[in-house]
Amino acid sequence: MPKKKQKKRSRRGRHPVAQRELVPQPRMSAPAENAPRDEGLDLWEPEPPPEFSHGGAAVDLKFATGLLPAVRLGFGELFAQERKRPIREGWGYAVELPAVLELLERIGHGRVTAHDARSVLLKSADLLYDTLRAWECEEPDDLRNACREAGGCVLCEKNRSWFEAVLDEADERWQRLQQPEKYPFAAGRQGIHETSCSVVRRETPSEYARPTGEAYAAALNAFGHTVDPHSCGEHFEGSRAYPRFDVMTGEEAKAWIRERTGPKGGRNFKRCQRCAPAV
Repeated sequence: MPKKKQKKRSRRGRHPVAQRELVPQPRMSAPAENAPRDEGLDLWEPEPPPEFSHGGAAVDLKFATGLLPAVRLGFGELFAQERKRPIREGWGYAVELPAVLELLERIGHGRVTAHDARSVLLKSADLLYDTLRAWECEEPDDLRNACREAGGCVLCEKNRSWFEAVLDEADERWQRLQQPEKYPFAAGRQGIHETSCSVVRRETPSEYARPTGEAYAAALNAFGHTVDPHSCGEHFEGSRAYPRFDVMTGEEAKAWIRERTGPKGGRNFKRCQRCAPAV
């Protein structure tokens, strides 16, 4: 008679070997939901504080009676609706609490006046306005008005090279518009025309000159605050104070059409029905 197959036993002799399940241990900084705890004893250790400051910027608060060095000021995380005010008056800024407490101690001991503390904090916020890019959170109209009053701003400087390139293109377009015999075709967002077409004349300024002086500052303010430099100038071209059409020779017009004609003959442009340009 065949022998019965015996169950595998552990070395201790009586019970089958149970397969052990691998259970990941919880991290000390993120306790498991049902982890055991001793009464009155917190088993989970907090993360150690960073060795160096992170975020914001360090500003020395200078007073007549002494210096409060390297106070950390941040921007963009706290916009309290209960105390909303202009950004240059502190809205959106945060100051490290230990520095605030030390400042209050100095006020309490008579070493700093509350007026001086307020003035220095506002100067610090203004100092960091560009560094922390606080202007990105301004309302466009408020930013444009402040720029106009100050005669310029960081956003205007940021977009100045783009604006100069767009003006160079406008100058070239205007020069070509004055020579329709050499540049007989004009292309806009709606399609291609003859340069002498009434549609082109209607949407082109009767006079144009590159803005200079106060006119340049006003134009930079108008477009630098509203136009995305990566938009290929479409919003700029929407202004009828500037030439809006790409003015081309016959060969340039043929190349323009080829770029907008698919391999199967379809086309991504229109010919003006009024002038019916024969390219």
